[in-house]
Amino acid sequence: MERHFSQWTRTILFGLALGMGSMLQAAPTSPGDLSATQEETPQVSEDVKAALEDFRNLKFDDAIAKLEAARANNPDMAPPQLILAQWFGLANQGQAVRQAIEQTITKYADDPEAYVVLAELNLQNGGITEAQLLYTQAASLNGKFTGSAVRKENIQKRILLGLAQVFVARGNFADAEKYLQTVLASDANNVAALNLLGLIQFRNNQPAEVLKTYEKVKAAQPNTLLPEARLAMMYQQKGDDESKKEAAKYMVEAIKKAPRDVDVRLVATQWSLQIGNVKQAASQADAALKLKADSQEAQILRGVVALFEKNFTVAEENFQKVLSASPSNFAASNNLALALCEQGDETKLKKAEEYALVNIRQFQNQPEAFSTAAWISYKKGAYNDALQLLQKAAQLSGGQMNPDTAYYLAATLAKLGSDEQKNQAKELVKKILESTAPFSMRPEAEALAKELN
Repeated sequence: MERHFSQWTRTILFGLALGMGSMLQAAPTSPGDLSATQEETPQVSEDVKAALEDFRNLKFDDAIAKLEAARANNPDMAPPQLILAQWFGLANQGQAVRQAIEQTITKYADDPEAYVVLAELNLQNGGITEAQLLYTQAASLNGKFTGSAVRKENIQKRILLGLAQVFVARGNFADAEKYLQTVLASDANNVAALNLLGLIQFRNNQPAEVLKTYEKVKAAQPNTLLPEARLAMMYQQKGDDESKKEAAKYMVEAIKKAPRDVDVRLVATQWSLQIGNVKQAASQADAALKLKADSQEAQILRGVVALFEKNFTVAEENFQKVLSASPSNFAASNNLALALCEQGDETKLKKAEEYALVNIRQFQNQPEAFSTAAWISYKKGAYNDALQLLQKAAQLSGGQMNPDTAYYLAATLAKLGSDEQKNQAKELVKKILESTAPFSMRPEAEALAKELN
């Protein structure tokens, strides 16, 4: 089941930023600058706008020519091929991204930024050693770089931030912090550096320092989540009993400190689900909706909580509200299909199937789309079809199925009925129930385990 949880609790990544705003800026900047608030609107030249339009029309040579013209008037811009690489990234054209970066290195051999981008890509994909080598090469070139002073400074920040991430990945927090402090010495409000510093402080068991650091982030970016709520989720993600107690303490502090903060209520909803307190999750989601009735994130979370409650009518209502405003929202349409198919109504089951079929056409790389379609096939009694769809979901997820999908597979294998399939289902449901991860089908999984035993 695809669930749309709050953005602030996801793992912080400082890799290649491919947001439209950053693509259109005069020059790619440090990751800290790329996380600017929505109120900061970059100034974009007409040549860059025209180049983007050419790119959308697959006129890549024309786009490069216009970017060259724009760069002639703005030396702070990155090389055109590198900007094109960012645009290819937005279009999910990984091979084209690499080719554009290689073209940049060929044409601008002394420009360090292409090596920084390659390092960031490797870092995102777990290539720690490769990233370090590329950052080292970028640092060497940047030391001799005679172009824009603005670009040189921004590139240096990205190199230092990247090397800090390399050392964090290796558990060398002392050296990582040295790089971050170098960045902060010249840019005290660099959000990327502060975020990573907070993570290091948390790893070093310094919660008071974490709060101070995230207060600086909050001051620089008022829309950022309250520090106490961030710290609560960090403790929750550690998973041990003592950390969970700390998570509860800081979450209570966050709610007391900012009871009318919608984002705090949303994170409290997610946290409540993670600790298995569905009633509390519903209360927090309701509080968020009272504060901001048109919040799509609150509506989706309330719908997800309703799926846990088996209150499929409330789930349907909330997901439908989101789709009315945003027809292409996958989280809403996928979860709506699940809410519809669980209501025992043939008309709604048919409607659920319609949503699922649209989703597997439009979101072909989303394993949850195939998982939901499989569950609807199961509900129709088409167990072989369900199995094929689940195999596709497993393939797309690299075999890392979420607990709901794993339950769908176990239930399908049990229905298919051979001794081997029932044994597979038995082992699968056993593993599902050993997990502490929250999932809406846990009661059904428990029932299936008893049936198979």
